Amino acid sequence: MNKLKFVPTFTKLALACSIIFASLPLFSTSVDARESSFVREGSGPLYWSTYEHQYTRNAPIDETTWKNNVDWIAREYKDHGYDMVVTDGWIEPAQRTNENGYIISHNDEWEHDWTYWAQYVQDKGLKLGVYYNPLWVTRSAASDPTKTVVGTNYKVKDIANSSDTFNDELYWVDVTKPGAKEYIQGYIKYFKDMGVPYLRIDFLSWYESGTDKGRVIGVNHGEEKYKTALKWMHEAAGSDMELSLVMPHLNDHAANELPYGDMIRINEDLAHGGWENLSIQRQNWVDNWSQWANPFVGFTGFSDVAGRGSIILDGDFIRMNTFANDHERETIINLFTMAGSPIAITDQVSTIGNHGRFYKNKNMLDLNKQGFVGKPYYNNAKPYSVDPTSRDTERWLGQLPDGSWVVGLFNRSNTKAIRSINYVKDLGLSGSAVTQDLWTNEKLGAITQYNPTLPAHASKVVSVKTNGANPRYQAEVATWMGGANFNNNHKGYNGFGFVDKLAKPGAKVLIAVEAPSDGTYNMTFRYGNATGASSTMKVSTMDESGNTIQAAKTVSFANKANWSEWANKTDSIKLQKGVNLISIERTGSDRGAINLDYIELNTRTSEPYIVNGGFETGDLTGWTEWHPRGQLPRYGVDSYNEYSGDSKLYFWGITAYQQSAHQLVSGLEDGSYTVSTWVKLTLYGKTPKTVRMEVAQYGGNKLFKNISPSTKYQKISATVNVTNGQLDIGFYVDSLGYTSLQIDKVEIVKN
Repeated sequence: MNKLKFVPTFTKLALACSIIFASLPLFSTSVDARESSFVREGSGPLYWSTYEHQYTRNAPIDETTWKNNVDWIAREYKDHGYDMVVTDGWIEPAQRTNENGYIISHNDEWEHDWTYWAQYVQDKGLKLGVYYNPLWVTRSAASDPTKTVVGTNYKVKDIANSSDTFNDELYWVDVTKPGAKEYIQGYIKYFKDMGVPYLRIDFLSWYESGTDKGRVIGVNHGEEKYKTALKWMHEAAGSDMELSLVMPHLNDHAANELPYGDMIRINEDLAHGGWENLSIQRQNWVDNWSQWANPFVGFTGFSDVAGRGSIILDGDFIRMNTFANDHERETIINLFTMAGSPIAITDQVSTIGNHGRFYKNKNMLDLNKQGFVGKPYYNNAKPYSVDPTSRDTERWLGQLPDGSWVVGLFNRSNTKAIRSINYVKDLGLSGSAVTQDLWTNEKLGAITQYNPTLPAHASKVVSVKTNGANPRYQAEVATWMGGANFNNNHKGYNGFGFVDKLAKPGAKVLIAVEAPSDGTYNMTFRYGNATGASSTMKVSTMDESGNTIQAAKTVSFANKANWSEWANKTDSIKLQKGVNLISIERTGSDRGAINLDYIELNTRTSEPYIVNGGFETGDLTGWTEWHPRGQLPRYGVDSYNEYSGDSKLYFWGITAYQQSAHQLVSGLEDGSYTVSTWVKLTLYGKTPKTVRMEVAQYGGNKLFKNISPSTKYQKISATVNVTNGQLDIGFYVDSLGYTSLQIDKVEIVKN
């Protein structure tokens, strides 16, 4: 952030124009993203910035204060993952330059140069990030005829002049001049050669249009020159430097920034911070920087272009000391983490007080480490700029590479309120899931929905995990690129929506999945296709560095009667152990289009398909139990009188009871399967109403196999024809009391 900030004053005409612009639709962007290793890793970096010191004093940071804070970060935060320290604006006093016109330090009053500090922070186990715009030429360099553009004979004074200035001390580069490209790319290389991996490039809207919030403040360089400059920076940065684009107009939904940047600012400057900056500032959209003012709406508005492989959304810095209470402090960490934003501390050693703990929550930091990027809940496919009700700023959700869910619920209001997520309706789960509060580590049990009552400005983030089932990855929380977008206008989808517009070359969905080992796995696509003929997509996998694991292969999707008829397609895919990025892309050589509901990965590379079919874990891992409300559970796993192995499952109660245990097995190839188990039913009282094995959700009618009493284990089995890639196996007892059912060695075999 630079010290020069203008407060816009709108004329009636300008205000009228802004109202007209606000009514215009903002369509999904169909351009390619930069797809660097930084964005493939997902969430943004953890670091400290000098901003607070400079903003509160409206002056550059002095070298002693810089050193004290660098040492503090290394001492208190490095071990928690904060591995970078970054300078910020108020850069005008840096007028000393090298022979190529590049500034040699953050400030002329500093004793040491960039090289010294890059080495100093490296010795502390940190990295140095730098704030500077390569489009700037210092006044001193522009007036010095000895300064020569790196690698050329062109003079720096010839690529910038005092008629085109950022301010009195900094001039803009004229990208049409010979030597301009070499100067800009040389600046990138200058910092890269020092080991600087992060460049924060500010005031991009001022360069592109010469305006700030509608007020003319300089020369309008235009879109083409702007894109040219960004392209040069992108080329020079390569895979070694992360480019943070600050104060961009983000016209056409960031169409100019996506191909060239790793990160975009999506809200106003932090300034005084607090709840006002986080949630209260302007709620409506405008057609220039900053399109949305506060992080809640900014993250929500640009969530459709965010995610692994696309772009990182930057909510600016965090001043924890400016919030009124701990609810608000947890909320800013929760929101930024759910959105995949950087967590950029700008509190100082002298201002942090006892609030540093909010930056150190292990579970939240683990989400960042795993590259988590969530999305707000989408109510419809309309752009958020057109319909502010199309997305819910207070409900966020997403999936980790292992397929588990993370749900964030927020209360932006000034009174307590209930926020809710239904696991079946919203997440597409088949039943209950184990839920844990990630701030307190409180285990909330196996539940089917989460609906906490939140105090004003409070929030909750929970993990939601199913036991044993093949991981299912919902397309509506994946990364959408090249024009692919959310929709829910056809019935029958799983979760809260699906992805459509996979019809034009370049449209794709990118999903991060985790494989237990190297190998070839079966993957099931749930899709819709009513184009009138079969459609094809290219499916490939790569790692987070961009290395190919499986080259693009063509997968064909059969035509169906209408778009509300969903089908399953199973194909093989090559994965490596750990995180893989699966791309489902419509290329120029493909035909037709599909809607993608989800993909499901069969992480079991061979039979048995059942998880914990012999109950050898000593518990119900992989299974979901049910009993009526008000009744105690009537099941257990023990090692007495088992059929095989060391454990068995049993149902037992001396009074009347109902009890069941089920497992949904997914990722199956369609075809014939035999389900079998060994059971022993002993009656010590009245004849029970029902004792049976149940097979369901395989694409046919429910199948019940009644179980008869016996003095020893007996095998029961059923054969079904799977047509939807899954089946549910379960056991149910409705007893009048004194009924014992023992269950062991549950198996599914493909015929």
